[in-house]
Order: sequence, then structure tokens, then C-alpha cells
Amino acid sequence: MKLLLIRHPKPDVTKGLCYGQSDVPLLAGWQNDVQAIKTWLDHYHGDVAWQSYHSPLSRAALLAQAVMSDSQEVAALAELDFGSWENICWSDISRAEIEQWSNDLENATPYGGESLAMLSQRVLDWLTPTLKANQDTILFTHAGVIKVLVAHFCQMPLAQCYRTSPTYSSITELEVGEGYAMLHRLGAGDWTE
Repeated sequence: MKLLLIRHPKPDVTKGLCYGQSDVPLLAGWQNDVQAIKTWLDHYHGDVAWQSYHSPLSRAALLAQAVMSDSQEVAALAELDFGSWENICWSDISRAEIEQWSNDLENATPYGGESLAMLSQRVLDWLTPTLKANQDTILFTHAGVIKVLVAHFCQMPLAQCYRTSPTYSSITELEVGEGYAMLHRLGAGDWTE
């Protein structure tokens, strides 16, 4: 089955802001990405009957509803909860806290929110039974969710998932089957800047 992971458009936030599960607005003009994504889907997968799910955060939900009007909201697809770091610029977070986190990216939570392991478990607890239906699926979601899913399906150590960097409004494309996964496209947005 096909699994597409589509990241939300660029948000209208201060550069370098840690926003995680904060519901931030989209940058003006985000609708241009809607048409580009629809065109790409029609060109490469025009004959596919997708099931579609999206994060409850408006930056993903707006895109999902504009691309696939029948997309269903799923709380498990929300971004990582950065706790006390939410709405703070990365440069304003103490070096000691950043080091504590980077020394154990998989499990540390110096910010008091979710760890990568917790995010991965949350997403996979929902996704695993959903994929058993073996229906081609689109998830409109966030960088953190995409990174943990790529790590899971490509059998990468979770602590190394930061090495992938899906851009805004990008598509990550996987083929997933019983006991295997193939990554065809990683965070690509040929139409983005």
C-alpha cells in the first residue's frame, strides 16, 4: 500500500521559534501549495482512492481539508509536545537543557513534554491498526511525526531521525507491506522555495 506523509505549509511565526503543539497560523499564500499538491497527486497517483487523516492543529488541518475534503482528524498526528519550550525561540533555551536533550534525544524531556519515544509510540499505536486495512493512505501532519515514521519504516534508530528534514508542504512517499517498507520520496516539495 502507498503511504504519503504531507507536512503542513510554512507557518507565520518568528524565525527559530519552537512551536510544537502550539496552534500557529499559516503564512499568507499557503493556498498555492494546495494546488501544487493536488496537481502532483493527480499526475502520479490519479487513480488511487485514498483514505486521508490529519493532525488537529490548524496548520495541517487546513491543508488536509483543502486537498482532501473528506480527511479525518486524528489527535495522534499532532506534533511533538515541547512543553515549556513551546513559543520560545530555540536560541533562548538554555544550553544546558539543549545538551540534556541532545544527549538522549529518544527519551529526554527537559522541557516537560513528550520524548521522541513517546511521540513514536503515540503515532504507531494509532497507525498500526489503520494500516491493517491495507488501503492507500495520506497523513497531513508535522515534521516530528514524519521523522519518527520514516525512522520506524526504514528501521533507523529513533535517535537518528533528526537527520531527515522534510520541508514545508512536502511529500514523503513510502510503500508499506507485510514485513517491508520502501522509501520512494523523502520530504520532497518540488514546487516549494
